[in-house]
Amino acid sequence: MYVEVVQHSDPGLVGVKGKVVWETQNMLVIRSVKGKQVRVPKRHGVFRFMRGKDLSWIVNGELINLRPEERVKEVSRRVKGGALR
Repeated sequence: MYVEVVQHSDPGLVGVKGKVVWETQNMLVIRSVKGKQVRVPKRHGVFRFMRGKDLSWIVNGELINLRPEERVKEVSRRVKGGALR
């Protein structure tokens, strides 16, 4: 999946874009278009995730500041509870 850092508390990370190669609870590791791996804290950023040319979405890092497996459980819990309907 490709991502671009749209906003961040660290202005040096704004504009970083590339492929997500690793994810932890608090961090995205992005391989930039120049081939450099950049560690970006999720909590203080806003990200544009891109799937192909026609599909993208903007996500506040606070909402994805979970381990990937916990995020799946959280979304499932919210759907069952009616919070996302």
